Amino acid sequence: MRTITFLLIKPLKPVSFRWGGEFSPILSGPMNKGISEPLPLPSTIVGFLYSITKNAGNKINVNKLSLESDLNTVKVKLWGPLLYTKGGYYAHSYPGKVIKLNNWKIVEELDVVKVLNVINKIGIGIEGDSKTVKESLLYTQQLIKIKEGGIVVETDHEVKEGYYTMGGESSIVKVEVLKDLEIPQKGELGLVLSPIILKPVNKIVAIEDLYEMEIDGLGKLKDVMTDNLAIRIGLIGLGFNIAYGVRRPIYPAIMPGSIISYRERSNLGLFRENGWGSVLPISK
Repeated sequence: MRTITFLLIKPLKPVSFRWGGEFSPILSGPMNKGISEPLPLPSTIVGFLYSITKNAGNKINVNKLSLESDLNTVKVKLWGPLLYTKGGYYAHSYPGKVIKLNNWKIVEELDVVKVLNVINKIGIGIEGDSKTVKESLLYTQQLIKIKEGGIVVETDHEVKEGYYTMGGESSIVKVEVLKDLEIPQKGELGLVLSPIILKPVNKIVAIEDLYEMEIDGLGKLKDVMTDNLAIRIGLIGLGFNIAYGVRRPIYPAIMPGSIISYRERSNLGLFRENGWGSVLPISK
């Protein structure tokens, strides 16, 4: 039987967690801007944990690569993430905000700049092959610095404490095991920590059609909604397969910061086996 462990992943330098959009002048013009969210996508964390425990995934011919076989190469049980900083816990509220928690109750929603240091880096475009400057091409990249804390996740992988690199930019992080963290298994409502991937419907004509989208294994979206709950629906990409240089598909999702009528700490929706759809039980 595998032991469930809480980890604290501490970025040692400012990092950028981009959730969408293209950082390319082809689409955005001569001025590019990369915006960082306060916490990474589940695919980023799963890929990191797998890389430091299994070293590599199974090699599959990219021409025969299905979404299911792709995701199964890096299957890691994951719940989270939460942000821990300055002695307190915060949940992600997409886009660009965090929710302050106290005894697993919602205190308030805050702009990320009120909780984390936000740094805007300005640079110039470079030709990939020649490394020469691209004329009239600038970019700004938003970075965040987590002081006195890091990213909290729960996993069943055995991870050794130490220093590693994480993400496409190979940011240096320190990983620590949290031994005394207690998070409730049940509550009165569910706070969405990471995107719950929904089953798309064939046609969306009116807003009511969105409510018919299914949460795999649970029911329809309308089944977890009440009049007083705030649910945000968005589109989310399932990440990037670095080994094959291909983007994974985009799906509709219940976005982080949403509150649903669900009472247990678990993962919901499509690809929940790969860390998507984490729900934190909270008290009213």
